[in-house]
Amino acid sequence: PRTGRLALYLLGLQATCPPLSPHRSLVTWLKYYLEEDWTGSRQQGHPITSYYQYGLGVLALCVHRKRVREEVVRRLLTAQHHGKLGHGGNTVDTEAVVALAFTCLERRRLVGTELAAKLRVAAHEASRNMAEAQGPDGIIGNIYSTPWALQVFLATGECQTEPAFGQAMAALQENLGAFGTAATMAQVLPVLHGRSYLDIASMHCGEEPDTLTPLDMEPLAEVPGNKTVQLVVECPLPWCYELRLYDRLVPVPAAASLLDVLQAAAALEPRDFRFHTQDTPQGPFLTEVLGLQARQEKRNYWQILTAPNTPLQMGIADYRPQDGETLILRLSEW
Repeated sequence: PRTGRLALYLLGLQATCPPLSPHRSLVTWLKYYLEEDWTGSRQQGHPITSYYQYGLGVLALCVHRKRVREEVVRRLLTAQHHGKLGHGGNTVDTEAVVALAFTCLERRRLVGTELAAKLRVAAHEASRNMAEAQGPDGIIGNIYSTPWALQVFLATGECQTEPAFGQAMAALQENLGAFGTAATMAQVLPVLHGRSYLDIASMHCGEEPDTLTPLDMEPLAEVPGNKTVQLVVECPLPWCYELRLYDRLVPVPAAASLLDVLQAAAALEPRDFRFHTQDTPQGPFLTEVLGLQARQEKRNYWQILTAPNTPLQMGIADYRPQDGETLILRLSEW
């Protein structure tokens, strides 16, 4: 987690126009984490964290105009070439972060001419993949990966010619309510202003007016009544001998989120449901259900679906199920 979180922090610092070079030690630490991230998992041939976090690290260093060893960049090129990016059948967010890093390195001339040409080709290939991943609703991958894809179109200049850009922007504006955390807002705000994270590197901070004012957030309106959600836990082979491990109706208040549903299920008698989450910048992330952990080294994760087979587009703390809806927690491979 250190690689990705530190990268996001450094991107945020650069966007706030800090004094000159006050965070040099943090940039040095990020370089160190990038090396540790890879060498600690050399046998598996992939970073300890993920290619998403690894790509974020390269992007943050580039935005801070710091050179990255070409071997580090070539690792990402090789991973993209062999289709190793992403998880859960959705590679959009990871491929987009990597494409932004490639475009930044090429634009800032932080790599040699030969490698820069390869990075340019790879970034445009990623842009084509974004367009092909677009669904009929205009969303690219899922609602949270859509801003990343739009940033790629903007950074590569293909926003002017790619029809998927306008369709995805319209879908994004229809779903702005999904972006309720600081991290997700940070992904979507540049896009709404026609910018990408690459523009942070060329900001003229002396021209930035101090216009920030506190925002009074109104609490969500109370929704009266109750609802019932069907909660199902599935664990396919080879991890379990039985596919369906849990299937029960869970009564909750009408305004309850999926996280509230999980907490209510854990409180039901008999207490045969339990789960754990991990805090992330995007909110709580489901890591364990019924004692079964999703492990990075085993390349699995807890996928959340609405019946019969639609992947959830929001986080567990943000999604509010409908009355009578069936939610499936499925241990899946990436």
